[in-house]
Amino acid sequence: MDESDQPTAGPSTSAPAETAWLSSSKPRPKKAHLSFNDKEQVDYIRELTAKNVWYYRDRLSVPRGPCNLPVLRECWASGVIDENTLVWGQGLGDWLPVKNVKTLVPQIRTLEVQVTTFIKKHLALRPALNRMHKHRAEQRPAALHTPQVSEMY
Repeated sequence: MDESDQPTAGPSTSAPAETAWLSSSKPRPKKAHLSFNDKEQVDYIRELTAKNVWYYRDRLSVPRGPCNLPVLRECWASGVIDENTLVWGQGLGDWLPVKNVKTLVPQIRTLEVQVTTFIKKHLALRPALNRMHKHRAEQRPAALHTPQVSEMY
């Protein structure tokens, strides 16, 4: 038996098998192909959602409203509502989380709302929170100055 007849077990033979296994384990996203009727239906739902009058429940479960999409966008940017906030509008049988109302989250979280939320969180809320942490650390007794307590407060 020649050396050329013997199978070689090197990195070149194991790498493709490993790569094939990795690529087959990842689910590939499917492109959505909507028919003309499906697109019309989505546009119709967006239009109804935009024109609807909405009510939402705040953190204390107090109903607020009536309000329209610009008010909901402002509440989202202020942190008053999020995806789990219960909303009700005409055509809904009961209060539902915002994330369960088709097309409502994308209509609220526009690019402007996302930028405003980011700016408010990083330029206003985070510095205020850091000041509170520093103030509380100064008021704590020296015996409690441990890394665990410093990270908690």
